[in-house]
Amino acid sequence: MLVMMGTTGQVGGVALEALKQRGRAVRTITRDTERARHLGGPGIEIVQGEATDTASLVAAFQGAKAAFVMLVPSMQAADVLAESRAAAQSIASAIRAAGVPHVVALSSTGADLAEGNGIVRTLHDFEQALAGAAPSLVFLRPGDFMENWAAMLPAARAAGVLPSAKLPLDGAAETVSALDVGRAAAELLLDPRPGTRIVNLTGPKDYSPADAAAALSELLGKPVMAVPSFRDETIAALQAAGASADYAAKLADLTDAVNAGRLRLEAGDGEMRRGTVTLKETLQRLVSAGQP
Repeated sequence: MLVMMGTTGQVGGVALEALKQRGRAVRTITRDTERARHLGGPGIEIVQGEATDTASLVAAFQGAKAAFVMLVPSMQAADVLAESRAAAQSIASAIRAAGVPHVVALSSTGADLAEGNGIVRTLHDFEQALAGAAPSLVFLRPGDFMENWAAMLPAARAAGVLPSAKLPLDGAAETVSALDVGRAAAELLLDPRPGTRIVNLTGPKDYSPADAAAALSELLGKPVMAVPSFRDETIAALQAAGASADYAAKLADLTDAVNAGRLRLEAGDGEMRRGTVTLKETLQRLVSAGQP
């Protein structure tokens, strides 16, 4: 039995589908079982559990040959780091208590840094909490998700502009599709090895905001231009969408770190992999789906 968190999200959903296609039995952990009902099917068990409810996770992890775990900082958290640390410790304690032999944890580029990485600090703490929790442990560290451009599609459609806090606008950065991340997670879940591994994952090439604007120009059949969006604008937009002041500030801190070049995958720091899904393919999928 494989056990997975996050299957109602992008990465977890893709990983679950990949495992279904291989005929693997999977137990999915979800806060809201009704919301996850569509995931059910032969060999799929849906159980209720929450990251901060250690007892529910211990029960869900019982009998697992391998587990996929992830930490999602709450947008409404008054203290993002403190709340995320509590969830990280809960997940790690449950893995140890249930004796899970192989764990794949979704992390991020920049999780190696103890400071200066904005909201990714939560994933640094997650990795620290999980250290030694299972005999076989993988930290999957993807670059920025290509799907994050979805939030800017309305502006591209309506006004022909693509706001970007990532600067300079022609600066290529490590980015990857959630499809590649989910497929990698499924593959790693079926590949236990003694010890701790770091697997870094980016797309087939690095892309810039200008590249995204050029791709959208083709896909939408109209000119789209990348334009800068600055820190105060980012924070205001996030808070207008319901984020706490602390969450918004830490997400803006992450962008500042990326722009300063602090979050780059380094050769020699774990295994390096590249996915196959291009930025244009990702944007095509988002445009076709009418997102957001």
